[in-house]
Amino acid sequence: MSPYRFIPLETSIAEKVRSTLRDDAGNQLSAWTSDSDGAPCRHCLRTTQRGERLILFAYRPFDESGPYAELGPIFVHAETCDRYDEHAGLPGDFATRPLTLRSYGATERGSLSIVDAVVAPPGEAETALERLFADGRAAFVHARNPAWGCFDFIVERAR
Repeated sequence: MSPYRFIPLETSIAEKVRSTLRDDAGNQLSAWTSDSDGAPCRHCLRTTQRGERLILFAYRPFDESGPYAELGPIFVHAETCDRYDEHAGLPGDFATRPLTLRSYGATERGSLSIVDAVVAPPGEAETALERLFADGRAAFVHARNPAWGCFDFIVERAR
C-alpha cells in the first residue's frame, strides 16, 4: 500500500463542466474529439486515446485565493468516466512521465506558500515525494506537467 493518496479532480467538478459546458472562469466550452493520444483526464487519471471526446477547461485547484492559486487548463473526458481510486498508488499513465512536484504549506500568517519543488524524471516520482514530505512543513503536493505547467493531481500523506 502506498504511503500517499493520489487525489484526482472531484466528480462534482467534472460533472458540472460536462453538463454546463462552462468553467468557473466563465469560459464557454465545447466537447471535441481528440485527433491524437496523450491528453490526461484529470478525473480518471488516464491518458486519453485518439477518438475520445474531451473538454478543455480552466481550473484552479486551490480552495483559497492568493499568489500561488494558479488558474490553468486541464482536460476531462466529455463522457462520464470512473474517478481514479486515490488509494491505488501513483497512476500508471503518470508513472512514465516526468512530473513537476510542488509541496505546499502555510506560512506563519496562515497564507499558502510553496515549500519546495522538484522535477521528477519518469519512474522517480515516489522517491521525490518521500523527499518533499520529509519536510514537516509540506502539507500536500501538486503534480503538474513540467512543460505546460498544467495541474495533474494532488498528493497527500495516506491517513
